[in-house]
Amino acid sequence: MRWCGVVVLWAVSVVAVWAQDVQPKLEVTFEENETVPGQPLTLRLTVLVPTFMPDPPVWPDFETPNLMVRLPSKASSPTSKRIDGETWSGISRRYQITPVVPGKFEIPAGEVKVRYRAFEGNDVLEATLPVPAQSVTGVVPEGAEGLDPFVAVENLTLAQTVEGETTGLEAGASFARVIEVKIEGVSPMFLPPVMPEEGLAGLRAYPENPVAEETESRGVVSGSRVEKKVYVVEGGVEGALPEVRLLWFNLKTGKVEEAKAEAIEVQADAPVLAPSAEPLDVGKVVRWGAALVAQLLVVWAFVRWGMPVLRKSWRQVQARRLQIAGYAYGMLKRAIQKRDLSAAKQTYLRWAQKVPLAGQETEKAIEEAFLQIGAARFGTGRVTEEAQAWGQLKSLCHRKHRETRYRRDTKTPDLPPLNPVSTHQN
Repeated sequence: MRWCGVVVLWAVSVVAVWAQDVQPKLEVTFEENETVPGQPLTLRLTVLVPTFMPDPPVWPDFETPNLMVRLPSKASSPTSKRIDGETWSGISRRYQITPVVPGKFEIPAGEVKVRYRAFEGNDVLEATLPVPAQSVTGVVPEGAEGLDPFVAVENLTLAQTVEGETTGLEAGASFARVIEVKIEGVSPMFLPPVMPEEGLAGLRAYPENPVAEETESRGVVSGSRVEKKVYVVEGGVEGALPEVRLLWFNLKTGKVEEAKAEAIEVQADAPVLAPSAEPLDVGKVVRWGAALVAQLLVVWAFVRWGMPVLRKSWRQVQARRLQIAGYAYGMLKRAIQKRDLSAAKQTYLRWAQKVPLAGQETEKAIEEAFLQIGAARFGTGRVTEEAQAWGQLKSLCHRKHRETRYRRDTKTPDLPPLNPVSTHQN
């Protein structure tokens, strides 16, 4: 029996030492680092901890010149893994890395900041996990070396629409030319402008801002780009607006193809518009100018003296609202109703600073409820467990509201953080 007790004590001490020394792990997966410009690569970071994370990790952004870094839909997802016979919980973050132009580029090193629950007690520990630098190469496929601009997609269509008549026009008449390019397998941001700059004598062009729409289906990005230009007749016109041509590389066939829209014939029998020969009314111009100056002086005086007074009054009103405990409690209830963990923590701390401390049991239970929500959301907990924790937090905050509502002493000591971090001595 004595030897059994010694063995048990030894096993417990080994587990305790292991629990203190074990650190979160970061797995970096970047299987391919070479692609055609416009085609995304997948970089995956997976953080694993031996317990659970009450808050999501702080991820790097990896912003790099000539690389488009984006998060696809459902970029973050919970995960778990067996390590040394134990189940570790974690979160995986997926990035799409897309070279914009050909060349070799380097994603700089970064770091992931993690907060996780200690094995014993309610302590929350912190760790910073380094992310090594990665290289990315954008390669022009064989046969597409001469494309300028370079467009490589799985499919591309170009359609032209003319709004209005283009022949038999008179002065002041107008029509619009609309070019729509649809692509599959790449974001529409990689499409160049296709509307010709050349026009015709007697036509005034008014281009509108391009409209790009992007869609994603099962990880495949597609989209369209629409360009529109309105033409107004100012004189006699005889000719054609130039055709539209776009060369592109087909990723499926490995060949260069051409998309084309026909030229547009334009004809207008309109004389050149002449300026008005009416005499200039100097007195009228002076009166309009004086009225305009007076209006500008009124606007300047309001901006100079009126706006600072209004801004100061508004800030005072907002400050008084935030000082009212009832208003802060209302913000907390709305955050709990929306199940916004970050907003709930912030509004709880703001409210707690304006009211006395409740009973020790209530304060401790509120802190534990926040930890249970974090464990259910970012650990291996279930959705039902998170819902129960939110309901418990709502009830506990209501209890504290009842306990402190009519107490006059509003001086409270500094509140400890909801997720305290403890330091361990080796």
